[in-house]
Amino acid sequence: MNQQQDYPSPAEKIAWFRGYFRPHFNDWIFGPINRLVISQDALIGFIFMACSIDYLTGFWWGQSSQGHVKEAYTRFIDTYFPPGRYDADGLYDSLRNGLVHMFTIKGKKYGLIHNNPHVHLKMSKDGQIILNAADFRDDLVRATNRFFDEVETSPTLLDNVHERYVRDGFLALGSVDFP
Repeated sequence: MNQQQDYPSPAEKIAWFRGYFRPHFNDWIFGPINRLVISQDALIGFIFMACSIDYLTGFWWGQSSQGHVKEAYTRFIDTYFPPGRYDADGLYDSLRNGLVHMFTIKGKKYGLIHNNPHVHLKMSKDGQIILNAADFRDDLVRATNRFFDEVETSPTLLDNVHERYVRDGFLALGSVDFP
C-alpha cells in the first residue's frame, strides 16, 4: 500500500485486481457454475448465475445500488452481454426476482434446460424463451470478461470495483476458532 495514504495507488489497485480479484472471482464463481450447468443440478446453476450477475453489477456500479437495483442490473446486461440476445428486463424480473427470490420463473417468460444447446434462446410452443444452462453460462463468462477487461483499462471502473470491495468485501470462507 502507498505509505502516504491508506488508499492504494492506481498501480497497486490494478495489481490487486489482476492478481487477486479476477482469479478469485473465476475460481469462486465460475468454478461452481461450470460444475452445475452440465449436471442434474443445473437449476441451482441458473440461480447462481442470476446471483452472479447481481454480484458483478454491484462491482460495476461501484456505489450502493440501493434504490437503483433494477437500473444497475439491466444496464449491466445491456452493456456486457451479447447485443440483442437477451431481454434485460425479462432476466431481471424472471430470473433475479422470480427464480432467486421466489424460486419460480416469474411470468413464465423462460424455460430452463441443460445439455440442449440446439434450443438455446428459441421459443417453445407455449411461448417461453428457452435458456440452456451452458450457453447462458458462456454468455455470462463473455460478459464478465468484457467487464473485467474494461476494468483493467478504465480507472473509473477500477475505482468502482475497489470501492465496492472495500465497502462490502468478497465472497470467501472464513476461519472459525472453536473452544
